Amino acid sequence: MPEPKAEHGRQDFRIDDVIPVSDKKLTNEQFELCRTKVGVRSRQNSMLQQMVGRDIFAGDEHAGLSAEVAVALESLDAKLNYLIGVNMLNDASHSEMQERPVNLSVTGISYVSDCSYQAGDYVAVSLMLPSFPPTIMELVGTVVRASRLADGQMKIAIRFYYRCDDEGDTISKYVYKRHREMIRTENRNE
Repeated sequence: MPEPKAEHGRQDFRIDDVIPVSDKKLTNEQFELCRTKVGVRSRQNSMLQQMVGRDIFAGDEHAGLSAEVAVALESLDAKLNYLIGVNMLNDASHSEMQERPVNLSVTGISYVSDCSYQAGDYVAVSLMLPSFPPTIMELVGTVVRASRLADGQMKIAIRFYYRCDDEGDTISKYVYKRHREMIRTENRNE
């Protein structure tokens, strides 16, 4: 099992990954306003994750429909799920997100940013988790560590401030899923 690294400063599961990320500094007033309102994307993602991939008949054994109609409905459901995923990817490709190496945990994220930050700054972080459909998270947090690199970029660590349970649940599910994948890969390579 991967050992915690002291440089990350977090004591929970963490993963190294490459995902699309963008960040923006917030004023105290903007942060106070943002932390009281759950983002639209957080609510949309929660609903989509609950809908996509579920059995449309949910135990009703085709709900009394003929086999042909049931197959057609399942095919239509799969196509709609695909279109939802493509639409989410198109939306994300028009945003300011850039793929970056990140270190992600349930409590926060660290990565190299183009913006200048200091510890204590408030920040809005958008990230896209690779799932189906893609999950776009619009989170807020506090910069807990910031150091300037030789190229002028900032290595920052952000502690998340979750505005609803769905935000934390989505991040934790992704982190634990990726952590399991890392362990399986490690075991196969031994």
